[in-house]
Amino acid sequence: MGPMSQDTNPAFAPTLSDQVSIEEAGPDQFQSRYYPSRMGNAADIAYGGCALGVGLRSACQTVPPQYVLYSATGSFLAPVSTSFHLQCFVRRLRDTRTFATRQVEITQKQKDNTTRLCMIILADFQREAEESLLAYSTPPTREYSPPDECEPPFEAGENMVEKGQLPKESLMLYKSLFGLMNRFFEFRQAPEGIAAHNLSGVAKHRQSNQDQLHLTSKTSADWFRSHQPALGQQDQHAGFIFMMHGFLSFLPLAHSKMFLDDAAACSSLDFALRLFAVDLNLNDWNLRELRTISGGNGRTYSEARVWNQEGKLIANMTQQSVLRPKQTSKALL
Repeated sequence: MGPMSQDTNPAFAPTLSDQVSIEEAGPDQFQSRYYPSRMGNAADIAYGGCALGVGLRSACQTVPPQYVLYSATGSFLAPVSTSFHLQCFVRRLRDTRTFATRQVEITQKQKDNTTRLCMIILADFQREAEESLLAYSTPPTREYSPPDECEPPFEAGENMVEKGQLPKESLMLYKSLFGLMNRFFEFRQAPEGIAAHNLSGVAKHRQSNQDQLHLTSKTSADWFRSHQPALGQQDQHAGFIFMMHGFLSFLPLAHSKMFLDDAAACSSLDFALRLFAVDLNLNDWNLRELRTISGGNGRTYSEARVWNQEGKLIANMTQQSVLRPKQTSKALL
């Protein structure tokens, strides 16, 4: 967590650990080394996973290494700009022989030199238990093909274009939306899920093998692993929440033959990440299954679950998001 080189460009993080890296700015105060990065937005608005990653990384920095993260919850309070560093202020709420709890306020300087509170995170840690009375986990809702039988999404998009099933402009849009994520992670979309058929909603008119199901019974799934080897535990957790944020807010659209251009507002409001294992490894293939659970009152509630290759459930993340229909007047958050 040393100082950044003067030759480093703060606008471009070359690796996942760089993107979520921080430097100390004071007692329990940290600053992101790199500016938050844009993903899927033409405006000066950063991908929400950037703030999640550096915020959780800051919380981890204040906890002894024998304490392991098991929960991170919080709220998105304001958009984050790609033009300024993020500031993280950590408050130590609990430190016992078994548990530690941290609250993180994430702020950012504005163009008028004011400061805005953008996010708040509550992170809980526990010493690894020596034994458990019960050990169990639920399986995925359906069987998915192994990663070596699944296609990378960019390749799938190229094949759709070659077959005349997708306009080239739509593929360019898809690569723009997910370019940042694919810089840091390798993905393989399982053909049993919807996203493999409609490119996460970009090819929204293509049919899938789940079209006959109720919206809450539909799933998408992908295998993922980090491009960067040998990530430390703190970077594993920060990089994991960075990745898990993606797709949840517009998942209900993708499962309804719609996309972002069909909504007036679509963004995350809050989140809850739960870790069920201490052996999270982003260098190995992990399976993520996504589904939406509820929608109404201008909001949606969706979940992503993650299993390792041995079939053990290692984490889940839920988000409530705003989702509003197009109107004549501009939708306000």
